[in-house]
Amino acid sequence: MFFNKNRAEKLMDQFNIDLLIASTPENVTYLSDTVSWAPKVYSYSVDMFATYYRDPNIDSSLIVPSQEMTYVSGSKSTIKDYYTYGGKSALVQPDEVNSQTLEEENYLQLQNNDSKRTRNSIDALAQSITSHKIRNIRIAVDEDKINDKKIKFLTELLPNCEILYGADLFRLIRQVKTDDEIKAMKVAADLNESASIAACNEIKIGMREYEIASVYASKVGMGLGKWLWYHFGSGRRSVGIFPPADKKIQAGDMWKFDAGLSLNNYQADTGWGGVMGEPSKEQLKLWEATESGYKAALSVIKEGTLPSEIQNAMLNGTKDGGLPDHSGTFAGHAIGLEMRELPYVLGNKSKVKSNFLPDTTDIPIPENSVLCIENPCQIFGLGGTQIEQTIIVKKSGYELLTDQERRLWIVD
Repeated sequence: MFFNKNRAEKLMDQFNIDLLIASTPENVTYLSDTVSWAPKVYSYSVDMFATYYRDPNIDSSLIVPSQEMTYVSGSKSTIKDYYTYGGKSALVQPDEVNSQTLEEENYLQLQNNDSKRTRNSIDALAQSITSHKIRNIRIAVDEDKINDKKIKFLTELLPNCEILYGADLFRLIRQVKTDDEIKAMKVAADLNESASIAACNEIKIGMREYEIASVYASKVGMGLGKWLWYHFGSGRRSVGIFPPADKKIQAGDMWKFDAGLSLNNYQADTGWGGVMGEPSKEQLKLWEATESGYKAALSVIKEGTLPSEIQNAMLNGTKDGGLPDHSGTFAGHAIGLEMRELPYVLGNKSKVKSNFLPDTTDIPIPENSVLCIENPCQIFGLGGTQIEQTIIVKKSGYELLTDQERRLWIVD
């Protein structure tokens, strides 16, 4: 189960929230253990919602668009109370043919239960709530994929309820990962790592950068992942996260990449760097400073560490490691169902205005948060490199999410 139920209930008690409503594909996945496609593809015209009540006697509901019925039917969702909206799918149903699997049974339930089908998504969502005959409740709505017009409509349909913007509450709940989430993230990270290694194994003098990117993309696709980016730069282009170009890789070039993918709605992010041939003294010194800063950042990570502490350790470690002019303001980010999660950037303190979050981003990192720690370093004209790994925060330190070796990758 992806949903951290215990943490959610404690926070709902703290903020006196009776009902959570998820609207983004990520939060719907989180509450229901489903993986949607239509709300992602038709992001402006298709809604899908999931609910969770603080009262254990009230069942959660899933609001399913017609396009999503087959995917929900085949999922092993923790939610069994379905509402649909819009027109029915075209389906001939001979009287003598019965369902033979749970998937078919679920599909026919969604297709044929007219009492739980409405004209639009907000009607369906309101019906799922009013069917429980509850009044005067406080509702936290994930507003990131439901516009103000629809929230106004929902407010009119639920006149005795108080509706609050609750996307930040979801972010706070999701900060601590469940065992099932960590397993899902490991599978995504394994695919990202293996695809990146396959791409790096193909790097040769004379290859064009985009040819390396195509190896990565192919391997991700074979694993049924969705690649989101593959930044790759060689030579002077390795000083930033440039998109791969038709530039040929030359002897002596530094190169680096940063690669991100999604698998079953969970995200993975990785990256490292290398040199074509024996590294020069300047190139080796840049790598050693990168590694020094990276190790310094890891040394301070444990439950309760502040993002600014990680950033300061990385900055000072990089400078002391041989790059005194380094001015990095970024030590990585949290990751999960979204590529950047609370506290978004491991860096210096910035102010936050929210009903649910602390007043700054510099919040203690709890155990079982998952972080991408990364240290990109570059010198204009020389090139750049980076180290990035994904770690799980523990009480007195950290663990790698998956096996990730980080060394200066030398291509002979």
